[in-house]
Amino acid sequence: MSIIVAVTKRGKTAIAADSLYLTGSHKDYVSDLVGRSKVGRVGASLVGMTGWSIYQNIFDHYVGSRRVTALKDESAVFEFFLKFWRTLRERYSFVKEQRDGADSPFSDLDSSFLVANKHGIFDIHGNLTVWRHKEFCAIGSGSPYAYGALHVLYNQPGSAKDIAENAVRAAARFDDGCGGPVETFTVK
Repeated sequence: MSIIVAVTKRGKTAIAADSLYLTGSHKDYVSDLVGRSKVGRVGASLVGMTGWSIYQNIFDHYVGSRRVTALKDESAVFEFFLKFWRTLRERYSFVKEQRDGADSPFSDLDSSFLVANKHGIFDIHGNLTVWRHKEFCAIGSGSPYAYGALHVLYNQPGSAKDIAENAVRAAARFDDGCGGPVETFTVK
């Protein structure tokens, strides 16, 4: 129940996210929560995540206790999230396996991640598939709406930041799991 968008245009990359947290029918916003954002720094990368809110606590705990290698290509990103998945199963025993169907041969992260850095935009699916995107990517329940906006806006005038923010606003307008003010970050 989120939307996170990353856009690269004219050599600049921005990542934007909604600020609504849902726990059942209860709503919280980043503005009311201390130290919360759907996007955080991991080394030189910006990482956004969607899925269960507890995953943010787990992920922050995981990255806070180790040195992170540069997430510079699909292989490095896959290796990082493979280690994270292993740690989920070993150290966080309260995490249950949530497979998307009995016929799936793969485990699941139960969250989606978006990494943006000077090397590109990387989309990490729940089954650990890693894709690198040239122009833009969206994750979360609002992603179908965001992709529509991204498709229309990308070749129009506007910066990566403007496009990312407007795609998040479109998702928040039409997806009931997205909302609140938009938070935007830029890759250095």
